[in-house]
Amino acid sequence: MAQNILIKSGRNNFKLTKRTKMKYLALFIVFSMMIPAISHGQSSVKSVVNQLKKTEGYEGFYLPGWVIRLGIKLIPKKELDHETRGLLDIAQGIRQIRVATTKLDLTKYNTAAIVKNFASKIKNKDRFEEYISVRSEDTNLNILVKEHADVITNLLIMSEDRGEISFIHLKTDLSVDDLKKISFRQLKDESSKLKSSEKSN
Repeated sequence: MAQNILIKSGRNNFKLTKRTKMKYLALFIVFSMMIPAISHGQSSVKSVVNQLKKTEGYEGFYLPGWVIRLGIKLIPKKELDHETRGLLDIAQGIRQIRVATTKLDLTKYNTAAIVKNFASKIKNKDRFEEYISVRSEDTNLNILVKEHADVITNLLIMSEDRGEISFIHLKTDLSVDDLKKISFRQLKDESSKLKSSEKSN
């Protein structure tokens, strides 16, 4: 016969069997084990941003999704070309965006290796997957994605161009089809414009 444990409260008495108590204890242990994984989610992404912040040439900004959607509503669509309008439509699925850039002295730093190391660290620790990787003589581009149930929840764009490192992190609700429509060069250019406007303000 299972041992009964009586818990008294102000109004009611609750009887828990020993077996039920063990179930609750097991659930508590499992939840406790999950907390570190949740709290350290995307820890390497934050680490990269913090490293860029420590450099002398750092510039960056953060925008929540509601600000992005408000800005989209204020843009006169008639003056935009079809490609830009499509990009703005997709931008409705962005929940937040963080841009971090810096300029490093090429005589002191191997910026291509730095970006490669950033990408490797994020893939290994935060389980991002490589979507696009482009290498040329003076430019490197890495696009990483994190997907859940056919939805792109995180999108990372990292580039290096003659010592300038750009890091764009988007939390999104995009589909894979949406991702295929994005011009990443245009997105990088638009982010640079936003960064310049934030700096002037």
